Amino acid sequence: MFDYVVVDGKIVTASWCGRANIAVKDGRIAAISTNDWQLEATDYYDANGKLVIPALVDTHVHLREPGYSHKEDFYTGTCAAAAGGYGTVVAQPNTSPPAMDRSSVKGLLELGQAQSVVDFAVSAQVTPDNIQSLDELKEAGALILDAATCDVPEDWLVLRGADFWEMFTNAARLGMPVAVYATDPSMVGSQTKALQDEGRVDPLAWVEARSPITEVTEVARLSQIAKDTRARVLFRQVSTALSLDILKATKSSSLQSDISVEVNPHHLFLTSKAFLRLGPLGKMAPPLRDRMTVEALWRALSNDTVDMIGGDHAPHTLEEKMAGKRDIWQAASGVPTLETALPLMLNAANQGRITIEKIVKLMSESPARWLNLYPCKGTIAVGSDADLVIIDPNYSWEIRGKDLLGKCKWTPFEGFTIKGRVERTMIRGNWVYGNGSILVKPGYGHSISAMKCNGRG
Repeated sequence: MFDYVVVDGKIVTASWCGRANIAVKDGRIAAISTNDWQLEATDYYDANGKLVIPALVDTHVHLREPGYSHKEDFYTGTCAAAAGGYGTVVAQPNTSPPAMDRSSVKGLLELGQAQSVVDFAVSAQVTPDNIQSLDELKEAGALILDAATCDVPEDWLVLRGADFWEMFTNAARLGMPVAVYATDPSMVGSQTKALQDEGRVDPLAWVEARSPITEVTEVARLSQIAKDTRARVLFRQVSTALSLDILKATKSSSLQSDISVEVNPHHLFLTSKAFLRLGPLGKMAPPLRDRMTVEALWRALSNDTVDMIGGDHAPHTLEEKMAGKRDIWQAASGVPTLETALPLMLNAANQGRITIEKIVKLMSESPARWLNLYPCKGTIAVGSDADLVIIDPNYSWEIRGKDLLGKCKWTPFEGFTIKGRVERTMIRGNWVYGNGSILVKPGYGHSISAMKCNGRG
């Protein structure tokens, strides 16, 4: 007798697609049957005509708590995640206090354990001041180490090549992945000053201040430092064609390198032209790029240069965004993505731009592998966690900020008509989301720490 059986759905993983029944027992997938015979269970879900995919994994989510809970918090953010088909999210460390020492990392894990409705982990911020304490960050439970060369407080910036070499080498020793946001701060600062001195306050001034070369130069430098260290290094938020070319070449030039590439959904579906329409709602870092660059990102998805789509869910209040209505420099930078990323990709699949199998690879399997959680997460297989998403591929709907479960209630994709909808999300054998409602209490989500999962899978 099984606890639950999902009946007659079209199962899609990164490597297999077919109609089957999925039996769940004690939170895990206990059987997958392609036969018509009845699997006895306490309850059933008829998935006929629906897609069933493994719940998504996002390594890049700003849940804003502690310190900025007026924007988002662990509960509202993970409700949004469940509605968007995510089963596991990694909370980013730029909170207040920031997650950069033992107590703050542990505090973030405790906060998430009390409030999260999906499984979660936390990332720790690496700075020049704590670069000698990576062992401590792992012992506290951080699953990822995050470092940035731009767009963070000045004392967080990691700029010296020697510091990156030390970070990557010690992360490899610890078996911890490192995520890097690579943009040259000196060029951004110089270009910003020049534009502001000219009196530029329009949205395109933000784009020009972060021209492609500001990303390309840092990606080139850090990828060469990373390639011989044996560390798992993820380049976050890659947004330019030349950066992709450099990373593709670097990945293939060294057998021992373990470099991965992340792109964000907003860079796939919006252009710098859309920024003129969106105004401050379209402000993000890196900025939106031109149409040719967007097409280059899509080509990089198809040729495996890009390894994963990370959401960079970065909510702000509408007031914080619209502060830049007359002066783009005053707007908060970032956009919410958790509830729209998968629907946008499903719509692209309906248009023939990408396959569902590829979506699963980019948004579920590859991030789970990078986090060393596969095959517990990121696939549908006997023994895996019963983390499932039911998708109605034919349901048409309009994205409206007021309908989203996240706290900020706006989206840069307002009014987009989508074909494909998340109907239900199951985490460890229980439905956590269904047809617009959260079905579990705060604290259902499990924390995943480096000490618990190191070497798993």
